[in-house]
Amino acid sequence: LEIQALLYLLLGQDDFTLRQSLEDIKRGVGDQELLATNTTALDGQQLTLDQLRAVCETLPFLAEKRLVIISGLLERFEPQGKSGRKKKKTTRVKDKQNEYKSFSAYLSEIPESTVLVLIESKVGNNNPLLKELPKKAVVKSFPPLRDARLLQWIQGHVAEKGGSISHQAEDLMVELVGGNLWTMSNEIDKLFLFA
Repeated sequence: LEIQALLYLLLGQDDFTLRQSLEDIKRGVGDQELLATNTTALDGQQLTLDQLRAVCETLPFLAEKRLVIISGLLERFEPQGKSGRKKKKTTRVKDKQNEYKSFSAYLSEIPESTVLVLIESKVGNNNPLLKELPKKAVVKSFPPLRDARLLQWIQGHVAEKGGSISHQAEDLMVELVGGNLWTMSNEIDKLFLFA
């Protein structure tokens, strides 16, 4: 498995499938034993541009690439809804605007030795950093599974394990477990152990 890009955006509330995609990216980066020493996870809410630059520009140790995972960077720049306050904080807005533009500019300059993954649960289409993401970014969306897509996922997950499941059992699982794929996966594992 080869990595497709240097910048990924994994976006959505289906955390199970999102994490599987992240694992695929990790496998594509290179030797898994060396990856542990070449992976950095950062909190996007607290991250400064200097910290990002320092981490991304650090050369990988005994490997071709390093992996940098940032959670919540785009969410940090989500436009705020109208509040009841009449006092406008224009300096904060300008600071945030300059800040997201600085991040955006750096995201298009990521060194070839770094694979950067942005993980976001909820980001609107009017997010300024989302709009500014470089064209070379690979964006993968993971909305929560419902209805037919959830039933398909159950069938696929059971088939992956070498089993089959009736439609009545699928419906019952959806009714009892809902759309949480972590729980659904665990319940399917339990059924395989029982059967």
